Amino acid sequence: MLLLAFFLSGCAIVIRDKEEYKPRRDDPLRAYCPTTIETKGFYCSGARAYSNLVQAGSRVRIYSYQTGKSITIAVFRRDDIEGVCVPERFERLLGKSPFRARIEVERCGLDGITVCPAVIRGIASWYGDPYHGRESSYGIIFDKEGMYAAHRELPLGTLLRVKNLKNGKEVEVKVIDRGPFKEGRILDLSEGAARKLDMIKDGEVMVEAIVLRCGD
Repeated sequence: MLLLAFFLSGCAIVIRDKEEYKPRRDDPLRAYCPTTIETKGFYCSGARAYSNLVQAGSRVRIYSYQTGKSITIAVFRRDDIEGVCVPERFERLLGKSPFRARIEVERCGLDGITVCPAVIRGIASWYGDPYHGRESSYGIIFDKEGMYAAHRELPLGTLLRVKNLKNGKEVEVKVIDRGPFKEGRILDLSEGAARKLDMIKDGEVMVEAIVLRCGD
């Protein structure tokens, strides 16, 4: 099925087939931020809403065609969610599951930042315990052995190829957290990523990180 886009009241409406829909990747240095998306809604346990259609941390209005009512909530990224799932406490407002939903994006991503630099350079450090097992800003549990990173401004979900300029070793990581907050550092790498760069003993090294994809 073709991806159809049309304009209604000045907003881009994206109609998607859940099996064939793929976000456009016209510019790897700009996060994909649709204005309005037609999809299906359903419920999930817990206090957070999740979707595979928007940037992690986006603030959105979710309108239910079933009831004519809406909620405004932060939505986090889960690629295994087809559509949008919201906490069960909203069933009285939005209706029985599944319901036809319209997502209106009010803020794209956690901070509204949608543009990435091509390359960043500076000092990187690494983190593991005691953050291992905690929920990240991206909405997933941080695994210190995963290929992850923290950056103060890059959109969550951004993919980086990081090179240790001391030894030339490289690793690809996904930005899932905010940090580092110590002055002079530009990037915090998970322990697993730091091990691949052979920087565990050094603690801090000069790196070059190339942006492979801005956001999700």
